[in-house]
Amino acid sequence: MRSLFVKFFFSFLLINILFVAIALTLTFLRDQEFPPEAHQQFARQMIKDYGFEAISKYEAGGSQELYGYTQQLYKNRRVRLSLYDAEGRLLTEQLNHMPRRMQMMARRALQERQIVFPMRGERNWVAGSLTTSKGRTYAVAIGLPEKPRPEQLLKGLTRGFLGWRLLMLLAISALVCLWLARSFSAPISRLRKATRQFAAGELSIRVGEQVRGKHEIGGLARDFDDMAERIEGLIAGQQQLFRDISHELRSPLARLGVALELARQEGAPEAKQRALQRIELEAERMNEMIGQLLSLTRLESGARKLDRHAFDLTEMLADLVHDADFEARNRGCRVTFSGDGPLLYFGSQELLARAVENVIRNAVKYTAEDSVVAVELLPSAQSIRLRIVDQGPGVPEESLAKLFEPFYRVAYARERQSGGTGIGLAIADRSVRLHGGSIKAENHPHGGLIVEIVLPRMEN
Repeated sequence: MRSLFVKFFFSFLLINILFVAIALTLTFLRDQEFPPEAHQQFARQMIKDYGFEAISKYEAGGSQELYGYTQQLYKNRRVRLSLYDAEGRLLTEQLNHMPRRMQMMARRALQERQIVFPMRGERNWVAGSLTTSKGRTYAVAIGLPEKPRPEQLLKGLTRGFLGWRLLMLLAISALVCLWLARSFSAPISRLRKATRQFAAGELSIRVGEQVRGKHEIGGLARDFDDMAERIEGLIAGQQQLFRDISHELRSPLARLGVALELARQEGAPEAKQRALQRIELEAERMNEMIGQLLSLTRLESGARKLDRHAFDLTEMLADLVHDADFEARNRGCRVTFSGDGPLLYFGSQELLARAVENVIRNAVKYTAEDSVVAVELLPSAQSIRLRIVDQGPGVPEESLAKLFEPFYRVAYARERQSGGTGIGLAIADRSVRLHGGSIKAENHPHGGLIVEIVLPRMEN
């Protein structure tokens, strides 16, 4: 039986059948232990009722009348009865074949004035003494009906009211087992089907709507959906990255081809020199792009492990701003930094420096001439905020969320003139997220772009 449904169903059903069998067996064994408390009360009542009736028959009609009564009692109730006088002598002469053990029990009942039960393993005889209203004392011995044999017990289970109850119990148990088995196996079957579909390339398949609940299988379905969504996103991002890479490489390769053709043509040495310079520039751009792509790929795949150590975040930012300010002076711009005192941070200085440098350089590219790019460090007890504010044209609202995607450009021609590749902000985003932080961009109310980096406080 390979089917999980069949295994669950028959396992639950077998457990119910075993419970019924154990209950019946224990009941049968209990009845074998004579006399149970219920039988004791029953025996006392039988001695009282049948005994006084037998005494009245004997006193009214003698042993013959008593014999008729005992025979009728056995025929109708399967109960044997013998009556003894105060000396322990049997009063029913026709029953002289009664076991000697019964006479001993009767004499014991006369002596002890209480109900006498047999030892375990003996026949179901009981004896007791009775005193009439006239003061005469008698002993009554009663043989209870035989205990049913096991085969008779099983035979009785299949008929009558008890048999129908057992059949109904088994039917209800089977339905409950069917429901339980299906509730376990159906979600697993849906998960298995979804897994096969996902493996066949249907990356959009989800099972959260089909397998609900707060149990373990529902949690497994939610984990499957999370896994499928992440894999779908990774594959879609990878495909998009391949498309962007092919597009980005096509342009410099085309320019390299043109420059190479110009260099091959006979002409002025100055033209050949310019062509060679263009080839060198495009080769440098391609080398830079490939290096950035490798960095981005390592960050995306998680292969890059953080080499954490304590460093002064204020000092690192001051050095970055100093370098950026030196380059910005060519356009008449300034880069300023505001931060109070040393600020120790535990993380990767290399990754954070690259991330912040990419953001600052991007701000310098687009800020207006003779303007200022402000870098602000705002620490708090729980986090550290870093704001880079430029005075450029800003970004359309619909493009703000896409700024940190690889190769995304708001103004393609302008980015091409600046020599950028559209990967710097994507690297900044991945580097900040590796530190458990976040990065976002928003337009300044008075013009320009604000990029805010939030880093959590990290203990050494």
